[in-house]
Amino acid sequence: MGFLATLFGCGQNKSNDTTSDNSTTQPITKPVENITATKDQLERRAKSEEFCKSKNIPVYTNPNSLFVDPEDKVTIRTQDEVVDRALALCYIGLKSEGLEEKHLNKMDKDFNISAKLSTNEKDYATATQPTEQQKTDANWRYESLHVMLWALGFIDTLKYPDQMCNVANDVKIIHDLTEQQFRQKAKLRTIKEILDQADLILRLDWACVSARVKNEPAPSGLDKSVVYERHYSLNWLIKFMNQEWDKVTTDT
Repeated sequence: MGFLATLFGCGQNKSNDTTSDNSTTQPITKPVENITATKDQLERRAKSEEFCKSKNIPVYTNPNSLFVDPEDKVTIRTQDEVVDRALALCYIGLKSEGLEEKHLNKMDKDFNISAKLSTNEKDYATATQPTEQQKTDANWRYESLHVMLWALGFIDTLKYPDQMCNVANDVKIIHDLTEQQFRQKAKLRTIKEILDQADLILRLDWACVSARVKNEPAPSGLDKSVVYERHYSLNWLIKFMNQEWDKVTTDT
C-alpha cells in the first residue's frame, strides 16, 4: 500500500505528544452498586488486586461494587467485528498523522474502510478542516488499535500501561497483509482472557481517576491516557452496557 514508509516519516505524532489528555472528561465514578459477586468475578478481582498491590497501585476497597460482568453474562464482540474495528482504527490513526490523501484513499479501497467507520469517525474522515480535538482523539486511537490486535492474537501481551504503544510495529501488522489475510490470521481470544484484562484495566483506571480527583499524578508510573484508551476499548469488546463504539463509557 505504500503508507508504512510514510508513517515512519510522519514522526508518530502521538509518541511526541506529552500535553494532550484524552481522559479528562470521563466520569469520576458511577453510583455504588451492591453486587453479589459470582465465583469467577471474585477470582478475577482477587487476581487483579494482587497485580495492583505488586505495583503499589491503590485498590478499590468496597467488596460489593466495581466488577466486570461474570463470564456467563457476557457476550464478547465477534471476531469479524473486532477485525473491522481494528482496520477502522488503523485508518483513523494514519489520517491523524497527516498521511497523504492518495495513501488514505488506497487503504480505503483495499480494506473497504468507509463501511467500517463509526459515525464520529466518518465525520473526521470526511472533514475538510478537522478540529484539533478530532485530530488528538484520532491519534490516541492507536492505543485502541493495539488492544484490538491483542484481542485478535497478533500481539502476545498487553504490557504494563506506563507508556504508549509502538505505532509503527502495530501498523506494520496490517500493512503486510490483505484484508482477507488479516481476517484469516486473526484468532479471537477467549472470554476469560478478555474479561481478565477488562477487570484489571477497570481497577487501574479507578486508581488513575482517584489520583486525578486528589490532584495527584497517576500511581506507579501509569499513563492515565493509555489506561483510559485501553479501558474504552476493552469495554467495547465486552459490550459494556451494550454501547456502540462512539458511545462507550469508562465508568469507575
